[in-house]
Amino acid sequence: MKNILFICFVISISLNAQITTKSADMFEELESGNLTLRFTNAVNGKPIYGGTVAVETIGEYTTDEEGKIVFPSPAEYGVLRVNFRSEGYIPTEFPIEIMAGTLFFNRISVSPMMDMKFVRIVVDWDKEPRDLDAHFVKAGSGGYHISYRNMRVLADGSGMLDIDAMKGYGPETITVNEVSTRSSYEYFIHDFTNQRNKHSAGLSDSKATVKVYGDGKLLKVIQVQRKKEGTVWKVFKIEQGQVCEVNQLVSD
Repeated sequence: MKNILFICFVISISLNAQITTKSADMFEELESGNLTLRFTNAVNGKPIYGGTVAVETIGEYTTDEEGKIVFPSPAEYGVLRVNFRSEGYIPTEFPIEIMAGTLFFNRISVSPMMDMKFVRIVVDWDKEPRDLDAHFVKAGSGGYHISYRNMRVLADGSGMLDIDAMKGYGPETITVNEVSTRSSYEYFIHDFTNQRNKHSAGLSDSKATVKVYGDGKLLKVIQVQRKKEGTVWKVFKIEQGQVCEVNQLVSD
């Protein structure tokens, strides 16, 4: 069983509130025909107020106190690019998918500015599975394994799991102060909720999206493969300082 810290209890209250806001978003979208995007701080899960959001072909918007923007649904469905800017945050561009008049996924966590040497990895997902766990592993001498079991390590600088989300949605965020070009690293997601079912497609259906920040910018956005079985998502490796996408689902 997981160790539950007080800070995780506080976060769980916030995540329960997200369930209510998602229902409200869906109701509003059905009533108005508009679409909703919500932006949160990847380190503490709080809404980002006053951010500028440019939605491709549609317009530019400012996030409200809930970190939310509302914009009209386009005439044609598909994938649009969204660009987020806000003081104190790393500029972030990502795709959104509109299906049957609704957003495939509408919660986006954005990294605050950080030291150029830092690497920050953020995963967001949908309501289910409720508990996805992020793992960041350094191989070889001085190696370590950051996860909910070991939320802070000091083997080569410092690294930590900023948030352990156990009620769905995320974000679950890992920050590492320095990545050596002489070492190898692996990042993967474990479906803790469905760990006993090797044929589960819950992780594949989670709409999970990983954002990798480094060098003071967004380096990569990786979305989980759909309609695949597996309880472990091998997302990427870092070799010689380069992020190499893997994006493979396997059973643990």
